[in-house]
Amino acid sequence: MNIWIVTTGSSDVKLKTDENWGNLFRNARNQLYDRRFAPTRPPNTDDDEPFLVPARAMGIVYGTQLTGDYYQDLHFPLLDAFSAKLLEKGRTTPDRIILILTNQEAVFNEEEDRKLDKSPYWQDTCTLKPIFEQYFQNKFPKVQKIDYLELEPQSKGEGLDNWDKSLLLVQQAIFSLDFDKNATVYVSHQAGTPAISSAVQFVSLAKFGKKVKFLVSNEYEQKSADVIDSSSYLQGMQVQEAIALLKRYDYQGVERILKDYLQDVSDPLLLEIRDLLKMAVQCNYAKFEDFAKARGDVAKDRLNHWWWIGYEAAYLGVIRLRQGNTVEALFHSFRAVEGLIKEWALDKYKPQIKYSNRNQPNTAYIHDLNLPDGLRHWFNSHKNRDYNNVGLFGKALFTLLEASHSETEWKQNLDIQIVAGNTIGERNSTFHSLRGLTKEDVFKAWDTEIPEQWEARVLGCLNFVSKQKFVSLKSASLMAKVHDELVNAIAHYELQT
Repeated sequence: MNIWIVTTGSSDVKLKTDENWGNLFRNARNQLYDRRFAPTRPPNTDDDEPFLVPARAMGIVYGTQLTGDYYQDLHFPLLDAFSAKLLEKGRTTPDRIILILTNQEAVFNEEEDRKLDKSPYWQDTCTLKPIFEQYFQNKFPKVQKIDYLELEPQSKGEGLDNWDKSLLLVQQAIFSLDFDKNATVYVSHQAGTPAISSAVQFVSLAKFGKKVKFLVSNEYEQKSADVIDSSSYLQGMQVQEAIALLKRYDYQGVERILKDYLQDVSDPLLLEIRDLLKMAVQCNYAKFEDFAKARGDVAKDRLNHWWWIGYEAAYLGVIRLRQGNTVEALFHSFRAVEGLIKEWALDKYKPQIKYSNRNQPNTAYIHDLNLPDGLRHWFNSHKNRDYNNVGLFGKALFTLLEASHSETEWKQNLDIQIVAGNTIGERNSTFHSLRGLTKEDVFKAWDTEIPEQWEARVLGCLNFVSKQKFVSLKSASLMAKVHDELVNAIAHYELQT
């Protein structure tokens, strides 16, 4: 089955001659609010150029007096081009036509509005219905059904030049109909206001996807038309959707949107996007080791340092906050610091580290074996009496870090003092509770008030532990660089679509 969706505009029906206008006009003048609406030609045109009359007036004058002779006065430039294309040899003609008409009576209901020649009221196409009906019966005598959908805004704020309201009206109109799931849908959306045209284009792609084919005519050569496959339109829309998802760091969403374009590709740009997306998804799942290996030589230097993964975890916390996921923002930011302290301990105290299960690093503990004298008090304060060891988790990690630094070093860094005191308590309270968190709760846990202060505090803790001098979490993160590269790659891809 083939369906043709047609938008209509004021220039869809013109006059080949104005000879009969006067007589027909007199019969209908009481409906025209004292307007004469004399047929006009565009300036500086040939004598055979069709005459123009506002659509509502044309429908009132000709649509109510449509005899065979008068019908011959009418000229249909766009519709003729589209119909000729559909009637080409080998192309199946439409079984169903859906005509979108406009009616703004409720918007321009004051008599003063209707007495203005240029009022949008006179551009409405609803009165052209009898003319269109005759046209389609002549061109496509075998058509099974013609649907007439009127877009009827109810106030000036909902007029058909309003993009949002036009989209809603078109959605309601199209979605009110039943469609054959196997139908090919042709759409000619050039007539009417730009808002309606865009709305029909968007709704058609959203509802019918790859089954849509667009009938288009050259603005300056309306005698011919072309059929454009929906793929180019759809691809452009999908790229825009991917860009929107990328702003929310929804890498899986981007991957899902672009998957059809990323399979079995040889284009270098698409290959780059595919590889970057794969890495971004891994990082988003905190699979930092897999991410770094996939990153290749760029990450090789980082992999040689025990501290690199802490900065990735912290930046993931930043992403979660931007996504509005406050619980995970607190979790990842605290985890980044606590996890980095553990990596520090595993590196600094290798001779004293033992594992209850060598294959599970989380089972690491410090045994009383050649323990530095300065840690004797710390060890006795935290040791497990049954096993004479200290597990590397929780409060013991923070006090080990403090015991391993001079009092001056510790007291000079307010960031690490805050996390070892206030933040660890807030973390424990939060993760033993079912309550939600606001952004302010996250900031308060770190004794900060705004995102910039929070990020700076997390960074200060990481730099204290690692002895690095990064100036921001973004500059320290490989994941942030992958995101930026992905943004640039998709921007370049957008230019090609």
